[in-house]
Amino acid sequence: MVDIYGKTLECTINGDRPAATFRGGNTEISFWGRIYNTDALQPYAAANDALTVFNIYADGGLEALSRIDGRFLIIITSPDGIAIVRDRHGIFAQLYYTASDFATDLHRLCQAVSGFTPDAESIATFLATGIIPTPRSAFRGVSKLPAGSALVIDRDGRQAIKRLPHAASDTLQMPGDERQLVELYGRLHTDAIKRRTGDNHTVGILLSGGYDSGSNLAALRQCHTGEIRSYSIGFKGDNWTELPLARIMSQRFGTVHTEYEITGEEILHLPEIVRAIGDPFVEGGLMVNHAAMRLAAADRQPVIIGGDGSDQYFGTAGRELALLSLSSRYGLLPLMRLAKSALEHDFTGNNTFLYKVYFRLLSICDALDGELFGFGPWELKHMFPGLPPVKHSPVKPASMDWETLYRLHRQHVDIERTVDQVILFKASRMADMMGNLMAFPFTDLNLLSLLDRVPVSMLCRGASVKEIAKGNCTAKYLLKARYKPLLPPEITSKKKQGGFAPMPIFFNDDNRRRLLADFILSSSICREIADRSRVEKFITRYDAMCHDTSRWFWFRQNEAIKYFSLLSLAVWWEIFVKGKSVTL
Repeated sequence: MVDIYGKTLECTINGDRPAATFRGGNTEISFWGRIYNTDALQPYAAANDALTVFNIYADGGLEALSRIDGRFLIIITSPDGIAIVRDRHGIFAQLYYTASDFATDLHRLCQAVSGFTPDAESIATFLATGIIPTPRSAFRGVSKLPAGSALVIDRDGRQAIKRLPHAASDTLQMPGDERQLVELYGRLHTDAIKRRTGDNHTVGILLSGGYDSGSNLAALRQCHTGEIRSYSIGFKGDNWTELPLARIMSQRFGTVHTEYEITGEEILHLPEIVRAIGDPFVEGGLMVNHAAMRLAAADRQPVIIGGDGSDQYFGTAGRELALLSLSSRYGLLPLMRLAKSALEHDFTGNNTFLYKVYFRLLSICDALDGELFGFGPWELKHMFPGLPPVKHSPVKPASMDWETLYRLHRQHVDIERTVDQVILFKASRMADMMGNLMAFPFTDLNLLSLLDRVPVSMLCRGASVKEIAKGNCTAKYLLKARYKPLLPPEITSKKKQGGFAPMPIFFNDDNRRRLLADFILSSSICREIADRSRVEKFITRYDAMCHDTSRWFWFRQNEAIKYFSLLSLAVWWEIFVKGKSVTL
């Protein structure tokens, strides 16, 4: 517990106690978490992480803390006020706060301060996108501190958010040719793994059947001679399961391998997940992370290596951005946006062809909004008539040139939104929930510095924008150039599914689906914010199509995500708004 002008910060990690503290003169540092790049922080580095922070802060102020690579929450108390600092990607903990109260657990904040009212705009945003972006939360008057930021509080209690600068490594020497760049990427990646595994004899690793986890394992084997325990998640009865590929990787690199197949019944754990996360949250990989962390928790590894962040550090949506660029160049974009707007009605849900058209138009026209799985404007208007329309604030490109779009999307959508608020957030929260320590080597500060500075062709390579628009390109070019020779051909030649679950699996069982439907329809949301008849209509329509596997995968996926969102919101409302204990 740390006093903040008469109030306490309730940090639920490590039993509330900081990992390290230091007082120098009239400045006090409380530090939770770990620093990974101590070797790069000379001459400020010390055995006490709080002293390391003090030395950096004393020399360069708050902005200098952006040089620290790790997972942490820092509180700095000085005569000028207090600053609460989150790590660069918000891996350690989310900070919820009001004008006078602070906690890393929304449930504990609600217990300490009663009377919060749900924020209608935030709830609408969640239903449309699956998240509530920082600094807003699901409650009016409660904020979330963005990753890589400091909450600065002066002596009069006035609060301001200060975004720490985007720090680049000042020691990274850029080579002049492609071969040297490939070698440098491999060396930095291996160094990132060594920083996170330390001298532990046993290391855990999440293992799928793709390049990212495979590259982590290949690099880990080069720098770690001890035991490696690998964990893989599959999906029962699903043709896309990657368990066979994970077994190939395990055999190649000699790991002690453990598997688990998701059956769908895991959704019954949703109340404990919702309580642990805080704000309403839905994402295709949420239940995968939960299952993986449950699986690994039995072994209690000192650290578990995850492959999250690699896609986004290199950049995603290359094809969609190429199509957006070409559509703008040839004057087609206004017409495409008009067609998309016309299709934003519920009839697209009953016509596979029209839905495919709408889905493709959405992915191109709104590429700078990021993924928008969830309820569309028409559905929200009628199912939740009291909620305001969702406001999207896409970044504004300086030009529609493909490289400009790609770099803009990489920074603002891939990293600031997806990495900071979705994939690392849910992976870390699920690890915390199960008592595991997750580490993500692909988000190393040196790797970010390298990928920020290389030509776009080292990130996503294609012969031309038109070829990229056709899908003829190589994503994550540097990574694949480095690790393709080291990985089994079964891995490098197979199209990757991605780190998400086929969401219909959670609603395939008729009895379980009826149980979940009854919970939603009897929940407070159907009495207070939703049109119950519209919710019932959605559930009836889902029941009619749930076993129709002839429908397009992404249609079925998005409809299941909507169902998951309704259920998550109903569970959240009962726990956080009504203060009830919920089981499914």
